[in-house]
Amino acid sequence: MNLTTSIFDALTQPALIGGLVAFVVAMLLVLTKDWHGAWSTDSQFGIQKFHTHPTPRIGGVAIAAGAIVAYLACPKDLLHGMLWPLLLASAPAFAFGLLEDLTKRVGVLARLLATMASGAIGWGITGLSITDVQLPGVDCLLG
Repeated sequence: MNLTTSIFDALTQPALIGGLVAFVVAMLLVLTKDWHGAWSTDSQFGIQKFHTHPTPRIGGVAIAAGAIVAYLACPKDLLHGMLWPLLLASAPAFAFGLLEDLTKRVGVLARLLATMASGAIGWGITGLSITDVQLPGVDCLLG
């Protein structure tokens, strides 16, 4: 058994559990929109609106819940050192996105800067970066 196979095997159960949690939370958000809809729904009118009914904008909560549960279900010796920094680094992007979903008053620049901060935090914590995407001109910028 090679390393790739053992990592895949170790991730299968946590990924399934996390996916199930994300699905259940997403369904609960939709089913309970009457309770939180005053803060969390998006209207169906305007540019780039395609929903026919008011729809919860807070789907990121379901994804975050699934990711955290998947992390907690991972074998501690194999992946915790890799996944914890990614969850931590994603916090600014998640927080600003959720704040925008709830208040609808966070500007595009603030969300962009939060997302960039998440990337910088991820790089700072792990020391990993993308330096080669095999696109002419882009690799020069990434270097």
